Amino acid sequence: MRNDTKLLEEKERKLARFMEAQSTEEVFKEVQEYVPSLRSRSDILRKLSEVKLPPPVIKTLIYYVLATDKQKFVIDKLLALANLCRKLNIQDAQEAITFFKQYYSFHTQISQEGIS
Repeated sequence: MRNDTKLLEEKERKLARFMEAQSTEEVFKEVQEYVPSLRSRSDILRKLSEVKLPPPVIKTLIYYVLATDKQKFVIDKLLALANLCRKLNIQDAQEAITFFKQYYSFHTQISQEGIS
């Protein structure tokens, strides 16, 4: 189990380095390849920039929303989480990854309790 944790932590560090290195526009272009409906949504980056988050946090947020919403880009969720990141003063990709892991775990737990 400890090796799994170390492997996961290393993958998270690699992801954080990737998010720090790529431009927001590069990430958005890559995402558009998988979600064609985004090609006509250039306003998304403008709206995200208005939230005034550091670019690595925005990029991590974009990937998180895609990963947790079955490759659908949910703009309302994206902007709500962006505002939450701003309020929590999340400043880099590693902090964003940690936050989204906690958020996802909490959200999943609440959803399962609601079903029971």
